[in-house]
Amino acid sequence: MKDAVESLIEKFALALTSEQHDFLRFLYDHLHLEELSDKEQRIFIDYFYKSETLRNMAAFALELADIMREMCENIPAIEQAERLTNGKEQRLYYERKWQIARRQKLKYQITKKGNILYIPFDEYKKELGPIIICLEQTTGMAAYSDLCKSMILPFFMIAHREGRDLYIVPYDCQIHVHYRFENGHLNLCDFKDFIEYKAKGDAAILPVLHFVKGLLQENQHCTEADIIIFTEGTPIDGQHLVGKQAKTMLDEMKRKYYAEFLVIAMHEQKFNEQQFWFANKAFFADDAIQ
Repeated sequence: MKDAVESLIEKFALALTSEQHDFLRFLYDHLHLEELSDKEQRIFIDYFYKSETLRNMAAFALELADIMREMCENIPAIEQAERLTNGKEQRLYYERKWQIARRQKLKYQITKKGNILYIPFDEYKKELGPIIICLEQTTGMAAYSDLCKSMILPFFMIAHREGRDLYIVPYDCQIHVHYRFENGHLNLCDFKDFIEYKAKGDAAILPVLHFVKGLLQENQHCTEADIIIFTEGTPIDGQHLVGKQAKTMLDEMKRKYYAEFLVIAMHEQKFNEQQFWFANKAFFADDAIQ
């Protein structure tokens, strides 16, 4: 019996090399191409043939499969000691964790007027917050653009599985555009724009963090959010991250929105641990780059 990818290849009479076949299978699995209409699937396949960047992303992703698996398993909200091998136990564990977080937040939102307690039970129904990926797109990051974008692909699968919105925010000194993939579902127009997006110049980190805070304010119905920052490691305003204003903002994001931060830096030697004090975890892409 043919699997979904073989059926897709047969349906559109695709002529693929062995390498292209592997690339398409990876993309099919991680981007849930089965949810697209026939017309959208055809558009995606045509783009797959035309886009060297997309094929490079798939190639990097396959080559770095083990590293990417470790990275995705270490999303900040999922501490290593808490990961369980049994899927059912894992789901139950996180259900309990979310319930505790919701109850704790609800407790602080109860108000009293006279003998009446006002309890915002709607708050109790909150769900997991978004995954927000901040992707530095600068002159210094140009050589690593395809690599970084390949590392983002598995987050589509995670967001889809957990029913979370996935935001991708390219940045240099400011924010020119951002992309939202609702519940991790593929939007072809935004996905193609994301792949082709390029910027030049230097990177400033504070504008993108302020932008992320705005996204979290729009998702106040959620209990926790994960922010993944791809960076060369040397933002031009990095020294301001240790200032009082930035610390107040980042502490508020952690406390109010249960935000946790993962930083993926291109070079460990360029990474300033003091400036990125707010990161729950940091990965370095030196081995992958070599």
